[in-house]
Amino acid sequence: MEDNFPIRDLTHIIERDAIDILNKQLPREWIIREMTERDYGIDLYIEIVKKDKRVTGDLIALQVKGKEKIDLKPDKTFTFYSIKRSTINYWLNLPVPVFFVVVCLETKKSYWCNIREAHRSNKLIIGTSNTYYTSLSQDRNLDSIIKFQSNYYREKYWPAVENAIENSLMLFTSLGPFILMCKRKQDEEYCSSTIQYMLIQHYGYYNLLTRYILGKKSVQLSEWYDKHLVMQNGVSGLRSATFNFSLIKEIIDYFISDYREAIRQVNLLVLKYHSSYYSQKLPYLHLHLKLRPLAFIESDWYARYYYDEYENDTTNIESKYFEDFTDFDDWDLIDDLNV
Repeated sequence: MEDNFPIRDLTHIIERDAIDILNKQLPREWIIREMTERDYGIDLYIEIVKKDKRVTGDLIALQVKGKEKIDLKPDKTFTFYSIKRSTINYWLNLPVPVFFVVVCLETKKSYWCNIREAHRSNKLIIGTSNTYYTSLSQDRNLDSIIKFQSNYYREKYWPAVENAIENSLMLFTSLGPFILMCKRKQDEEYCSSTIQYMLIQHYGYYNLLTRYILGKKSVQLSEWYDKHLVMQNGVSGLRSATFNFSLIKEIIDYFISDYREAIRQVNLLVLKYHSSYYSQKLPYLHLHLKLRPLAFIESDWYARYYYDEYENDTTNIESKYFEDFTDFDDWDLIDDLNV
């Protein structure tokens, strides 16, 4: 009778050690809230605190697993097995980004996986016993907090990025005619509100896609408005928010190359690299793009819409605004995606 006592499970000890290691690796100013009930797949909520000590509500959910030793494969990855489908569904349904973290007790390295990103890229793979597995990479560990934090912010804004993906792809057929219409206008002429709203719409999509798809910084729209106001200072009695075509052409010259490249890349993302995900997330757009592909042929697109070298074919450019492309790219043969 004296020896009949509960035994603490080794798994609980390993997971406790893993959480302790993880706590020491996170910035000490971050707020860590440990869950008392972990059966549903979340162990910690962490709140990012800015360097100036501002608490801005940036919240990340973590599930933490520990392994006494992790053996990396030649490609510097390892596989974690036995993730329940119900747990994945729960993670994907949470309103905050979820990261799955595996801690190696031997090396004290913490490797992370962005669950929504893995879901989009079809890296949550069904295995035996109706459970899932995924690969974690050596270069995604908490030695680099900046990489972890950047990936969180990318995920936080991904719904807005997906909105930009959807709308920029739907509007791409009309983008070329819109650009050419603007470039044919006289510099001193002021645009209509409709033209300016369309430009602002495209520029908003451009800002998101260049940042989160191309990984580039861009001039904010507010800076163009500031420049517009400076230009107006020399015009007696004129105070208007409406751009003239001189400024519109300058904006087009600045953003169109990167914007077009970003749209080309998200087209590949939707049709090829994350096709399974987007066939469910954006089913009708995915179907239309498969049946009526967009044309990104660089030399022809720029010659036609940017350099205006097809004058006989584009005399009435306004009518082209509503027409489909007749030349298609073979997107399935293109592999130079940078995301």
